[in-house]
Amino acid sequence: MAWEEWEQLKGEAAASSSTSGGMRLNQHAYQGGGDGADLKVQHQQLRALGALADDLRQRLQVDGDHARPATFSAGTSLSNDGLDSGHQVLRLAEVWSTKLHVLLDACSHIRNHLSFTSAQHAGDDEAAGAGVGASGADLLSVSKISDYMK
Repeated sequence: MAWEEWEQLKGEAAASSSTSGGMRLNQHAYQGGGDGADLKVQHQQLRALGALADDLRQRLQVDGDHARPATFSAGTSLSNDGLDSGHQVLRLAEVWSTKLHVLLDACSHIRNHLSFTSAQHAGDDEAAGAGVGASGADLLSVSKISDYMK
């Protein structure tokens, strides 16, 4: 690419960004600042997601385990009749049970993490509000803020 071509492309990009009011990144316009923040979650949203994870866990616990008694009974019966497939059915039931417990644990982990996150941020918000709103409160110095940023 020649220097002149590069300068022309830079000029076109500058003109485009000044007319659109923002920059374009991977074909999507970005308007900085304001209410357009995409990383903003309310506490009630975290609680709702945690409730969904808990509901999924409860449904998985019931629905994912409903065939276990019949499967073990069939596997035992086949094994007692001398069929090798009985051992495979029992092994399948064991693997299914293991995978089910992994999913149940994951749902619990998600719910617990969302609950913790909501509580932690609520505490942080409260502490920040108390520090700023209190009369005569010691505000953090610039050097202390810089230490947090490292």
